Amino acid sequence: MTPESSTGSQPQGEQDETLPPPTGTLFLLMLYIMAMAGMWLSIYFEFIGR
Repeated sequence: MTPESSTGSQPQGEQDETLPPPTGTLFLLMLYIMAMAGMWLSIYFEFIGR
């Protein structure tokens, strides 16, 4: 079996690509976490007040 016919190997040139940092994904994730924390805190204080 030759190295070109194997499915698991990639040429060396394709591994050198650099991906941009996922700033949009991190921003949306932080918005989601802040919204979840805000909803949790509002319900928490609603129960504490009763």
